[in-house]
Amino acid sequence: AADEQREPDNGANKVGADGLETSASDDSENWSDIDDVDGYLHNEEEKHYKKIIWEEMNREYLEEQAAKDAAAAAAKKAYEANFQNCSEDLKAAKDLAEAAAAAVAKSRKERQQKRAAEAKNATPAQTAAEATRQMLNKKRLSSKINYDVLDKLFDESVCFY
Repeated sequence: AADEQREPDNGANKVGADGLETSASDDSENWSDIDDVDGYLHNEEEKHYKKIIWEEMNREYLEEQAAKDAAAAAAKKAYEANFQNCSEDLKAAKDLAEAAAAAVAKSRKERQQKRAAEAKNATPAQTAAEATRQMLNKKRLSSKINYDVLDKLFDESVCFY
């Protein structure tokens, strides 16, 4: 090990806080230290030509996407036209379904807000048993748990041999 030669430390490699060696290029977050950075970036004319080339090379894909979008728009228009010509009962059913979906979404949002408020206001558990109870309540599993057995599990006075 004594006859191994080490490269001189020119500041290119540094030891990070985690003890691993990092190179100086990892430390650079931007390109301000590169003198010829403008040579790597496209100007407006080059961007325009590159866009034309890309669109020409990917014309088939772009046409497929345009066809899909047109088909989806036509299907939506036909669906809406179908409901314009339907009976009043069907329109009422559609409105009722939309209202029910909105009510479900609203109750879900309210439930999420309530759970977030409960979690924010909850006091930290003092024991493992209390932490387990809180977790089971949060996961809505508390009705399926035998709490007597749970208390025995965390009972420190009981010795298992």
